[in-house]
Amino acid sequence: MGSIAVSPAAEPSGLTDHSSYFDTKNLNGFLKAKLEASELDRRTVNCIRGLVLDCCQQWGIGHGGSALGMAAIATALWRHKLRFDPAEPEWFDRDRFVMSNGHVALLQYIMLHLSGYKQWTMDELKAYCHPTANNFTNICKTHPEIEYDGLDVSTGPLGQGVANAVGMAAANKFLRQTFNKDSFNVVQSKIYATTGDACLQEGPALEAISLAGHLKLDNLILIYDNNGVQSDGPITLTFAEDVNNKMRACGWYVLEIPDGNHNVNAIITALELADRHMGSPIFININTTIGYGTTIAGTCKAHHAAFGYDNVKACKKSWGYDPEATHVIPDDVREYWSGVADKGRRAREEWRELVDRYTDRYPDLGRALEALQRGQFGSEEWREKLNSLQPPQAPTPIRQSSGMVFDELWDVLPLFGGSADLSEPNFVLKKPKEAFGPPGDGVRHQSYAGRYVHFGTREHGMVAIANGLAAYSSRDHEHQSRGQAIIPFTATFSMFQLYAAPAIRMGALMKLQVIHIGTHDSIAEGACGPTHQPVELLNLWRSIPNLLHIRPCDAEEAIGAWIMALDHHGPTVLNLNRGAVPLQKGTSRLKMQKGAYVIEEDEQAKVTLVSTGSEVYQAVDAAKLLREQGTPARVVSMPCMRRFEEQDRAYQESVIPRDGRPVVSVEAMSMHGWARWATASIGLSRFGTTVHADAVAEYFQLNAKHIARRVASYLEDIGDRNALLEPWRAI
Repeated sequence: MGSIAVSPAAEPSGLTDHSSYFDTKNLNGFLKAKLEASELDRRTVNCIRGLVLDCCQQWGIGHGGSALGMAAIATALWRHKLRFDPAEPEWFDRDRFVMSNGHVALLQYIMLHLSGYKQWTMDELKAYCHPTANNFTNICKTHPEIEYDGLDVSTGPLGQGVANAVGMAAANKFLRQTFNKDSFNVVQSKIYATTGDACLQEGPALEAISLAGHLKLDNLILIYDNNGVQSDGPITLTFAEDVNNKMRACGWYVLEIPDGNHNVNAIITALELADRHMGSPIFININTTIGYGTTIAGTCKAHHAAFGYDNVKACKKSWGYDPEATHVIPDDVREYWSGVADKGRRAREEWRELVDRYTDRYPDLGRALEALQRGQFGSEEWREKLNSLQPPQAPTPIRQSSGMVFDELWDVLPLFGGSADLSEPNFVLKKPKEAFGPPGDGVRHQSYAGRYVHFGTREHGMVAIANGLAAYSSRDHEHQSRGQAIIPFTATFSMFQLYAAPAIRMGALMKLQVIHIGTHDSIAEGACGPTHQPVELLNLWRSIPNLLHIRPCDAEEAIGAWIMALDHHGPTVLNLNRGAVPLQKGTSRLKMQKGAYVIEEDEQAKVTLVSTGSEVYQAVDAAKLLREQGTPARVVSMPCMRRFEEQDRAYQESVIPRDGRPVVSVEAMSMHGWARWATASIGLSRFGTTVHADAVAEYFQLNAKHIARRVASYLEDIGDRNALLEPWRAI
């Protein structure tokens, strides 16, 4: 891969690329317009910097240093390159923009204001970082949040935005391959992202960069704000890599701009070159100065601070501004930027006309494209399939039952994703599926129309990429819900989902529908030992807002788990056991939609056993032993604690009695969290061990006979006392 340095001395106006559009008669007029634009670009850069200084100074807080350094980058992108319509923020074929260095959000807010987004008023900018502004409704947050117009993804945890952008590029590439026909390029948009030094040190970004290069995602342009400074000081404290050669080694095409502080034309030309490049993603290394123009420029002090009135006044004087005036946008700059909205409107209207002609020519594809734009799957065929699907009657691993459901759904839903190098044990590739990637790249049955991604062992990157796949689609602000053109999924062992927890959390924060399959979900995993046996993670998943954690107990509940996940407007973690479990008589894919339900009732019950996952059948067998001993018992399956928490009190008490009778939870995991529902718990307060899967329940005394014994001992100890008035205990 070659590197092209765009020199400021070369005055790269882009005329070589564009001169064919003009005859000699019109060339002089074009040159004059370019010169006027260059002057207005310079004034725009100063205007942006003035707004950054004022917004940070107004409340004495903010991340302004990189925003000052990136003003020329932002001018080139938003005024000259990005394809969007401020009047229709959710236009399906707009370019996507991800600010992975999310602390520079103020710069993006200023660009949205200049571009004419109605939501981004000057009053909002004046409330940037104010803790109580606009009655707590201010949208200028410290980091971008997806629910506001013009923000395609929430960023903040460094590195994840780069991976989000890779996911968006994969979605875009798939949609291009699926819908573009002949001269009808109904998907034209590209993905632009910015990154700082820190993102390029974070694991998810590096994982995603490697995969993007391998997949040759040439619709992705990553812009590096190379200012050489981090919060602790110069990056030379921790970072001495040759970034350009590293990116080339990862399969990226590299451009470098020595002066990114001023030279908007150089940046525009680099963006044009990137737009024309084919065969690999593009990395533009732009050298800038953090805190440009201030007395702390080029130092870590400029990262996050107000710059002081003396600095603000000095900068404004140097630009010919009134040093006492604040939040100023000169009239000529405002007029210059008014053209952005007109350009965007024309582009959208031309695209709409193209889609209408496309639909006339390809009616089925046209209807499918319209449905995807609305985030509609086109029919309820998937639900009909799952409602009629018969579970296997023989004992079956729940991961295998889930795989059976997954294969049924593959042809009727826009599922898109893959496994972190564990496709076979995750049961997501039992039925052959076309791989996503460049054709003829040494992988059979691979093209950009494929939907199965071989992620490699990149769990954190995998989930952050999946978030980008989900975030690519349009969303419904009015109802705060999301319609997705793609339903991403990920798969790995449950223990290794911990690698991806920060990205799973971000997906929950953004309410993105992504289905995370985690197999080998407990100590029953067996011989691989405690390094592979999650005993604590379900507490994390159960505590994350907007996320469903589902632990089905048999093949019937595996079907119901997929129904629940597909109906949920947010992420789902499916935890699935490794070994075979019997089908229970009382389980129901429909009843489980309430999160918990009775699978064995006994009106005379003296105790309720409530369990999840692969321990349910042990609880059922334990209840049978207790009845044989003269202790009537009932059994509850609770595959999803969050769904049960959402039910009304009457239903909850019909499932988990609150009349003083004991309730014992049974789960081969940590017992934290069960005190809300149970009066006592059987579980683990230690890590697992290396024992064959068939012997692990006996080793930890979690099989039916030991459960019955422990429950009987507890009942004998509590006697006739009200169990609700006793402290919760582990038994």
